[in-house]
Amino acid sequence: MSESRYQQGMARPEIDIGTRGAERKPVAERTTLVTGGAGFIGGNLVRALLDTGRRVVVLDVRDYIPEARFTIGDDVDAVPLELASIGDQARVLDVFRVHRPDEVVHAGMILDPAYLATNRSTAFQVNVGGVINLVEAMIAFGVPRIVNFSSIGVLPRVLYEPIDGNHPILLADAGPGTDFYGSTKVAAEVMLFAYKQALGLDFRTIRPSAVYGLGMNQYVGPIKAMVENAVRGLPAHFEFGGAHPRPYTHAQDIASLVVAMLDAPDDADRIFYGSTGGPMATTSEVAQIVRELVPGADVEIGEELSEAEKPVVALRAPLSVENARSQLGWEPTYLSLREGIAQYVEHYRAFIAAGG
Repeated sequence: MSESRYQQGMARPEIDIGTRGAERKPVAERTTLVTGGAGFIGGNLVRALLDTGRRVVVLDVRDYIPEARFTIGDDVDAVPLELASIGDQARVLDVFRVHRPDEVVHAGMILDPAYLATNRSTAFQVNVGGVINLVEAMIAFGVPRIVNFSSIGVLPRVLYEPIDGNHPILLADAGPGTDFYGSTKVAAEVMLFAYKQALGLDFRTIRPSAVYGLGMNQYVGPIKAMVENAVRGLPAHFEFGGAHPRPYTHAQDIASLVVAMLDAPDDADRIFYGSTGGPMATTSEVAQIVRELVPGADVEIGEELSEAEKPVVALRAPLSVENARSQLGWEPTYLSLREGIAQYVEHYRAFIAAGG
């Protein structure tokens, strides 16, 4: 393309990607592609999207984890599951060609910080390149909107409270506090802004915080072991971490926020925090709630932070969800951590009773 095709100074190509001002289909006529939809948060996303009347397609590198299958319920076998990596551009294009989605929820990523630190090229190819592959497929097939999962791990440290979408993520002396994970999420966020500014692509980014519930992973601290061991009558003892504060968020609230973001007005913000907006809770407080909800639970934790936890605590602070309330009309269901853990306990009991 010749230089004359660009506006001087702004480098904006004269490209119509076919989504500017396009009228979106009614919700019940939409097909939503969910990357990472076979995992913990993915299962909750699929269930919430199906409940709106949407058709859902899942793209993941694996089959459903048992908890996701249980969460989705009887509809799970009717949801097309494409086993593919977002890092494979050809496969991504094939999935778009076959299913013709109307919107995308991108929750597929490599989360393990230790793996990312030792497989750095893979970190870039999947967590950054995968977003580019999805966006280019959206452009090719005229898909108007993506909700992108990022993380509070993009933060370098807390500069003010509550943290909102305008909080800096790069400082003169610090970058993302979660190393390669946070850095790849920042890179993906920035690239989405580039696509928006240059080509008009419509995106929204969610930064979830300490998501818990049935099927959760171990990266949110000991809450999983505390709840699930207590229900099974097993001990859960931890030497470190009781003083670690987190803004915990129930997985169902993350899913309902994503649904609201898919339907966000065009002039809504681009960045939303996945949080209740309420106070933080320490892991010791979580342990106390579990002991109260599950009589006889043998749950203990020492107050001192581990060496691995100490730098991460610098990222913890209350998170603002005021833009989600005012712009999207969204409210969390589990504003109370106690109520959220109670739901987790009952959901896990039902999962076990069903053979999980």
